[in-house]
Amino acid sequence: MMKHSKTLILGLLASGVLAGCNTTNSGIAPKPSYLKKDAIVNVKANDEKSPSSTSDSKTAAQHGITYLEPLASNKTSQSTQADLASKFSSTETVKLTADSLLVKDYLHYVFGELLNVNYILGEQLNNSKDQITLNLQDELSKQKLFSLSEQMLQERNILIRYQEGVYYIHKTESGNSSNLVYGYGASPENVPNSANEIVQLAPFKAGMQVSLANTIKQLTGVDARPMFDQQAVMFKGKRSDIIKALEFMQLVDQPAFRNRSIGMYKSTFIPVDELAKQLQSLMKQEGISVSINASNEQAVSVVPIERTNTLVFFTNDKRFIKRVAYWAKQLDQPADGNQAQYFVFNPEFARASDLGESLQALLGGGASQSLSNSTSAASQNKQIGNSVNGGNNTKSNTKQSISVSVDGMKMVVDSRSNSLIFYTTGDAYRNLLPMIKRLDIMPKQVVLEMMIAEVTLTDEFKQGVEFALTNQGVAKQGGFKLNSTDTGLSYVLSGMQGSFTLNLLQKNSYVNVLSRPSLAVRDGVQASITVGNRIPVVGDIITDPVNGARAESEYLETGINLQVTPTINAQGVVLMEITQKISNQAKATGANGNPIIFDRSLQTEVIAGDGQTIMLGGLISENSSLNDRSVPFLSTIPLFGRLFDSTDNNTNKTELVVLVTPRIVNSTAEWDSAYNQFKLGLTELKLSESKADDKK
Repeated sequence: MMKHSKTLILGLLASGVLAGCNTTNSGIAPKPSYLKKDAIVNVKANDEKSPSSTSDSKTAAQHGITYLEPLASNKTSQSTQADLASKFSSTETVKLTADSLLVKDYLHYVFGELLNVNYILGEQLNNSKDQITLNLQDELSKQKLFSLSEQMLQERNILIRYQEGVYYIHKTESGNSSNLVYGYGASPENVPNSANEIVQLAPFKAGMQVSLANTIKQLTGVDARPMFDQQAVMFKGKRSDIIKALEFMQLVDQPAFRNRSIGMYKSTFIPVDELAKQLQSLMKQEGISVSINASNEQAVSVVPIERTNTLVFFTNDKRFIKRVAYWAKQLDQPADGNQAQYFVFNPEFARASDLGESLQALLGGGASQSLSNSTSAASQNKQIGNSVNGGNNTKSNTKQSISVSVDGMKMVVDSRSNSLIFYTTGDAYRNLLPMIKRLDIMPKQVVLEMMIAEVTLTDEFKQGVEFALTNQGVAKQGGFKLNSTDTGLSYVLSGMQGSFTLNLLQKNSYVNVLSRPSLAVRDGVQASITVGNRIPVVGDIITDPVNGARAESEYLETGINLQVTPTINAQGVVLMEITQKISNQAKATGANGNPIIFDRSLQTEVIAGDGQTIMLGGLISENSSLNDRSVPFLSTIPLFGRLFDSTDNNTNKTELVVLVTPRIVNSTAEWDSAYNQFKLGLTELKLSESKADDKK
């Protein structure tokens, strides 16, 4: 009986379970799998775990999966400029005014009193005589003050390092490997903000691309080396160049380009889009498929860059790069035969007008002038100014066009598009092209730091500036050497910076600094600075029978006029043509009450190394004055009258000194336009790729 009851109970339970299964709602979703996207654990690099990641880890642990933390990176975190500036308040404001403060005094005031931080100054800064002048009308935040101070210090080759709550401020030393700044990361934000050379290690995300280093080196000019063990590329150069390299690297460091080789070819004779189509047709016959701005599933993907007339191609096989480059070179040829055609050469670095002048002298031909029908306001003002000055050097508003026409060749310079247009045969253009490319080089710039001072020749300067500098032991202090030329006009202070020379002269109260201009000028171009006044004088007197006699007014230019034309040779030595003129109004007057203008001028040609100071002196002038002071009536008494009379005979001698320091600056090529066009080509490539995936 009991056994029968147990069987009945089990039967009832089974029926209940089966009934429950029949009434179960089929719309209830099953438990989500841990393989879903939301359950993936994202481990942060800074070892900070969010609550969601903790719960996901527990969920994964229930299914037998163990998550490991990533290996710690051995790279040293390096604070960039933005990181250092963010340590200061962006709302708390301060007021700052500095008038010719020494660098050390400026740093003590800013970092010690205004920013209130811990800092250590290098020994060279304590002995530096550099000065900072800063006059800000409005208050600025502490964050902005730090950024502004950092910028001014970088211009003076002074670096700021932050370590363990202390700011280390020190001078850089040229040629010292310790001045290299190291960075890590493939993003432009990871590049340290430093004026020194930077070594940046940029890891790949989608796999190592060996050929990318050579491509980036050709595009940006930065030193790029592949690091196979690190799966990264090491860049070395200035910050701006490294940022360009990283921007290009981010474009191609994608899964679609993984394990793909990259090549580049610059077309010379035919347009790059036409070259791409010819390559596509030719290589198709070899069984190699080529796509232009399309899906990269083909053997070779080509992206034309019309801005630079360049082809950039991607392939999975390195052998295809050599094949594409070979056929591109074979196709990029001018038409054979004696039939003339048009060729356009777009200079990369030089101006077309400069190249045209050189080719004009080389090939032969004359320059033609075409009158311009438009007259600008600037030219009108210039003509009016010339007429007021009474000069006859009024220049007509003409535009100079350079053209060459010789047997079988015509050349015209198009200044608007900065290009050279040739009409000649293909063979003649092919022979001329190597010479044009050699002339089309990157022009250099020169920053000229100049100081014009007037020295009163008294006390230790009585015998002149040369005598004072030589006898005060300048040649023995700090390893400097004073070399005098035979002319006695130019003195080269070897190793001496312009700022040091200025401070040396200003130690004496008899030095009056007239001007201290600084400007940048292109190699071979004249730089001119003029500061002064225009003094009205009475000109010619014209007699009119009706209106009577009247005088015309003229204006004379007075002040400082300095003209420098630098030329850089292959050895990095700067040749400078210097013309200096200083004129001022004397106390005496001349005919018709016109003032007498006292002029001092020099013209010379000197040679200086990069950063070397040239001093021009010897322009000595002498002013004599006789002052008679007496007491009225008492000075006329016989015998005793001389007690009430005094006569002062003063002689004032001054010497004009000009200091010029050239600093060579290497220019960088255009980057933004080429980068944007290449980015557009890759975007079209990805769009076509996505369309192909949609069709599948």
